[in-house]
Amino acid sequence: MSSAEHIENEAAGWLAQRDSGQWDETQQQAFDAWLEASTAHRVAWLRLHSVWERAGQLQHGGPVPQRRLPRFSIWRIAAGFVLVAALGLMFALEGKRDPAQHYATAIGENRIIALSDGSRLTLNTDTKLRTAFAGETRHVWLDSGEAYFDVAHDKSRPFVVDAGGMKITVLGTRFSVRRDGERTRVLVAEGRVRVNQAGKELVLTPNGAVSATESRIIVSQLSAARTENQLGWREGRLVLDQMTLGQAAEEFNRYNRRKLVIADPAAARMVIGGSFAPGNVEGFARLLEQGFGLHAAMGADEITISR
Repeated sequence: MSSAEHIENEAAGWLAQRDSGQWDETQQQAFDAWLEASTAHRVAWLRLHSVWERAGQLQHGGPVPQRRLPRFSIWRIAAGFVLVAALGLMFALEGKRDPAQHYATAIGENRIIALSDGSRLTLNTDTKLRTAFAGETRHVWLDSGEAYFDVAHDKSRPFVVDAGGMKITVLGTRFSVRRDGERTRVLVAEGRVRVNQAGKELVLTPNGAVSATESRIIVSQLSAARTENQLGWREGRLVLDQMTLGQAAEEFNRYNRRKLVIADPAAARMVIGGSFAPGNVEGFARLLEQGFGLHAAMGADEITISR
């Protein structure tokens, strides 16, 4: 039995207990703890509970007398499982016809996606991503942008991310993948991932990072604080960790249609740090004027920084 099937059986067990008429506070606390233990538990519960409620509405199209509750409960359990089986077959057939799901975010948008296996993805600004979970492999393609992966552990179904020429394989972990043109970067927050790039294979552990193009691979080990800073975008923070102003402008421009242009080469080489709201590019430009003595020319589509 796979991990997903085991979780579905547990969810069905909780539903049967709740409908038995003998639910107490101890059971409620145990149930709450089960829900909190895993995103996969919550996804399975919501899916099965929805089917369960629809099954209850099928009995003669009306309310059921209290004295018939035990018989109705048994009928409802049976009907629920029949509906679950039917829906499962339908989803399986749909998956075989067109298993891919497409997701995207606009410039400046973040989006959280709950997948059917209990995994959760957080998409950063201007990101395009596809998923296909048919068969024995959970497969994701990051076409552009950046995503954070919180992968549900399932040893029987590896989780694979394709990002350009890079292939990342995990069983259960947390990590981010970012694509900037031909460059792909992976950063591991928790667990281990296996990375394949241009025929080379390596394993990343917590706070490990790899940045790669077709011709070059750079592996680095960060501090926990730097890893947290680089993943700050999930909380709406853009952390400039001793970047040049030119690099900072590139980061801000990922989140805004109004672009920051550094017109002075010397200013572009200035080193800057701090935590900022990525959408507040005008506020950042004002800070450069007040704190660094630079000039910001505010245009409709661009903010030009010069001395």
